[in-house]
Amino acid sequence: MTDIIEIKRRLTERAQSVAEYLLPKGKKISNEWRVGSVDGEEGRSLGVHLSGLKAGVWSDFSSGEGGDLIDLWVAVRRRSLADAIDDIRNWLGMARPEPVRDPRPNYERPKRPECKKPAGKAKAYLNARGIPDGILEIYRVGERGDEIIFPFLLPDGVLALAKSRKAEDGAKPMPTAANCEPVLFGWQAISPNARDLIITEGEIDALSWATYEHMAVSVPFGGGKGGKQNWIQNEYDRLQRFERIYISTDMDAVGDEAAEEIASRLGRHRCFRVKLPHKDANQCLKERVSKEDMDECLRTAQGLDPAGLRRPSDLKDRVIYLFWPAEGEHVGYSLPYDKLAGKFLLRPAELTLWSGASGHGKSQLLSDCVPHWVKQGSRICIASLEMKGEQTLKRLAKQTGGSDRPTARFIGDILDWLDQGLLIYDHVGKAGIPALLEVFDYARAKYGCDQFIIDSLMRVGIAQDDYNGQEKAVFQLVDWTIANNVHVHLVAHSRKGDKDRAGAPETEDIKGAMEIGANAFNIVSVWRNKAHEEKLKAAKTDEERDELNEKPSVVINVAKQRNGDFEGKVGFWFDQKTYRYHTTPNKLAWERLYVPRASAETITEGQAT
Repeated sequence: MTDIIEIKRRLTERAQSVAEYLLPKGKKISNEWRVGSVDGEEGRSLGVHLSGLKAGVWSDFSSGEGGDLIDLWVAVRRRSLADAIDDIRNWLGMARPEPVRDPRPNYERPKRPECKKPAGKAKAYLNARGIPDGILEIYRVGERGDEIIFPFLLPDGVLALAKSRKAEDGAKPMPTAANCEPVLFGWQAISPNARDLIITEGEIDALSWATYEHMAVSVPFGGGKGGKQNWIQNEYDRLQRFERIYISTDMDAVGDEAAEEIASRLGRHRCFRVKLPHKDANQCLKERVSKEDMDECLRTAQGLDPAGLRRPSDLKDRVIYLFWPAEGEHVGYSLPYDKLAGKFLLRPAELTLWSGASGHGKSQLLSDCVPHWVKQGSRICIASLEMKGEQTLKRLAKQTGGSDRPTARFIGDILDWLDQGLLIYDHVGKAGIPALLEVFDYARAKYGCDQFIIDSLMRVGIAQDDYNGQEKAVFQLVDWTIANNVHVHLVAHSRKGDKDRAGAPETEDIKGAMEIGANAFNIVSVWRNKAHEEKLKAAKTDEERDELNEKPSVVINVAKQRNGDFEGKVGFWFDQKTYRYHTTPNKLAWERLYVPRASAETITEGQAT
């Protein structure tokens, strides 16, 4: 990812080129680029180290200014840090890829609350919790009767959200208006050129850190994971400029969940978990923890890198969880088919291979699962490299709506519904694994995608006979899947000669290097009984047709499930009108409702019954 750490690294590698570009009137003297000042005149007061351990470090001995090459860019160009990073990214050719569809809803800006500078109960309450008036003024905290008003201002001063709470212990802050953009509280206190940031779990905790002379921001909706941290997609771009992000959420399980979610999406390499001596920053302030001790908490903040070697007992809770997950806890995503309920799950940090002969429906079956996953709360990014985005969505519209030819209005309703959990990477043709993973990185980080579909392996730019390249590609995908705790679906063809063989392909039938199947966590193969389909077409009586319909025309083989108990074959019936698959010939049991149909949609031409 092209965040500030990667930008800094690439600038350092080109330190002399950067110095020459920014300060063209300077001269190379020994291992330094010398110039008069950041204004660029000739002289020797300012020096930039060009190589070695200090490469990129600069200092102006007259003014006392200094820093790294990003700081130099800011100083020379007279730009804010955010603008300078955009300039640098363009100079380095580090354009950031974005999926084409943004599922973010349209937010409304709230009316500015009618409030005044704290002078009564709000002031007394916050002062009692150790927050001085000067900090309240910096953060523009307001008072409305016995309520505290927290303004969530964007860096440009626009009010995105406002929250109010009673000036009493135990009160919960609530938004003053509905459908507002969830963003961080406290941008008004953060310097535009700051490169370190503290993120807390509550507004008063941010004020408390500021009291310790460390300006901080707060998440809008507290600790926890999942939807609680959806603010990240709105703040993702603004947070790219921070090199070190200190996560100072509460010292409890919910705070730990929030820290883990935030770090996994903003980048573990720049996130650090702050360990406090009390539950939160305000409790530390009330307990009179010194500024020196709080400074030490920042200095000793722990990286959130994945842990290394462990003793078996360290994993006790996780092992118990695998046997006895809490009721309602997300273990993995299921498939929309009754006969596989409770038998097959798509778990985080796994790769599933979908295989079968060309034309047997493996991509179509995978697509049939997408609306089911969206309904379960998943966010999916599809890289259908064999089909244009609109063709992918045409098939999905039939499967989601359960209609052969949905009306234009119903299609709009379907696509609006899919927006909540689907991104399309609209690229047809070959795409290398590094380029794909850069797109996936972005979709994971900004939009919280937790399932990714690559259709297919033959489109990732590797020759059919390049078995080493195929093995390397699958290794890369598996490593990325585990590192990001997501699920990846990879479509791969079966070997030539298998398409006319009776029965679903097995693990060894996957086309390409044997390591493809060996490194997948799950393998699902699809076989279409074309001989049976021909018999159905040739049937001359209803009785003969009904008898044939009792037999499935498609067989799904769960050939491998590394972390599950079930492996085996299941018969499916395919509905040509809706492109849906079912595990029973009884059409009365075929209904799956995702998007409510208007009355005009209940009966449409060609719709499945």
